Amino acid sequence: MSSPYKLATDSPSRQLLWELNQLAISTQEGFYAHLDRENDDREALHRTALAAAAAEHERVRKTAEFERERLELQVQHERKRLEEDEQKDIERRRKEKTEQELAVRRREIELAKIDDQRAAEVKRLDEEAAETRKASKERQDAEIAKRLKEEQVKADQVRERAKETDTRAREVAVTAQKARAAPVPITKAPVPFTEQSASLPSIALNPAWEEEHRRYLEIHQRLKKLRIFMTDGAKQNPVLKKAMGDMRRDIKKYVGQVRESKEKGTNTQPLQAIITTLKKAVTLTEPTVDITTLLAFPPHQVDDPTGPALLVYLLNIFSKAIVAQFINEAGVKPLIADPVGTVASHIFAISAFRWKGISLVDILISKMHIVCPVLFGIYGPDQSDRGKQRLGWGQEEKGGPFVPEQRHFERMTGLGAGYAGISLKNYEKAQAENPYPDHHYWQALARMTNIPPQEITQTHFVVLKGMIEHYEAKFLQFYGDAAVAALRHVLVELPRRSPPSIAAKSLSGLVDVLRRDKKLSL
Repeated sequence: MSSPYKLATDSPSRQLLWELNQLAISTQEGFYAHLDRENDDREALHRTALAAAAAEHERVRKTAEFERERLELQVQHERKRLEEDEQKDIERRRKEKTEQELAVRRREIELAKIDDQRAAEVKRLDEEAAETRKASKERQDAEIAKRLKEEQVKADQVRERAKETDTRAREVAVTAQKARAAPVPITKAPVPFTEQSASLPSIALNPAWEEEHRRYLEIHQRLKKLRIFMTDGAKQNPVLKKAMGDMRRDIKKYVGQVRESKEKGTNTQPLQAIITTLKKAVTLTEPTVDITTLLAFPPHQVDDPTGPALLVYLLNIFSKAIVAQFINEAGVKPLIADPVGTVASHIFAISAFRWKGISLVDILISKMHIVCPVLFGIYGPDQSDRGKQRLGWGQEEKGGPFVPEQRHFERMTGLGAGYAGISLKNYEKAQAENPYPDHHYWQALARMTNIPPQEITQTHFVVLKGMIEHYEAKFLQFYGDAAVAALRHVLVELPRRSPPSIAAKSLSGLVDVLRRDKKLSL
């Protein structure tokens, strides 16, 4: 288009303005046309992208659908396989059970046939064994009867020689029992002590007590042989070996748990544990042992002298543990001897652990004869090895040197206190029978205090102090005025007429203790 002002000659500026306007219009139309083209291109791209996305989405959907169908088929196949395996396992177990039942049935039929064949053989063997046992028992009974007869002759001789001494001692015991009902006038001046008033019989060199000591030493040796016999038998029987080992360890453990305490019932748990263990042994009646060989003075005639060997074996272990407590614990803390002695007395008093009503306390006393012979009237010079053995002086090891004097005195203190703890027990309100009555305590005092003055040793004074210290009240309760006279003789007269020694001075020191604590003047 040509400008209307192209040919105008009057205004060049107007012509320039018109051209500029035309140029602006042309540029704007081109710009909008460019924008329209870009929008169309972008829309085409978007539509292409949407179509591609839709196609991709459809592809993913179809892939997922295919995978889902594949997994469903796989799960169905796996379920079907498991069902088939389970069914096969059920069939297999049913078949095995049927085969086992058939095998058991066939075995029962075979055993029934074998049992029928063996029945006659077993019966014949039982009859032969019964005949053998009967013959063996007859021989054993004959040997026992012969031995009992011989021992009874010796016992009669011993009792005859000891009759006077025992009678006098028991008379004192009876007199003291009658005096218990009345309170003991311990604050007044005691009756003068004489051999007749206190009835402490002289037993020095008395063969009756030597014979009694020998009998208890033999019991101790037989118990050693029984231990070897039981040990050898356990080697052939694993069940017996385990039971013996467990019971032995339990008894030692529970005896070691006994404690001295003023609280009532402190030692109930270990005592009941020991009783339970021993009751298990009572039920095992085999093997057996001749009980009469373990009694210092067995009954004249018995139908069957045997008893359960395991019970005797465990009572031996129990006694050994009790004596060990006396030596190791009571030697340092004498007060522990009383509860330990109570446990020992209680065990040997129980009827289940008796043999034909007779207590087996001789097992424990035989060990006291070994470790503390002076309690039973045995004495000897403490300068010689033989004399020390007779006094119960311990050795570091078998055949080795003797223990030092201080250790020996500790042992004797504990054993003296332990003997008092066993023998000074009051069973007046108890249903059980006292296995070791108090007259044994009196006899021990009598035997030790009436040996020749030149034969008394520091060992005697130490044992006497262990027996008396902490037991004065019980002694007075049992024997009343007779106990006062005996204490004066033991604590005053005996040290005075004996060679001076530290042990004698320590024993006489109890006079001041009694005056201060018991208000008893000797």
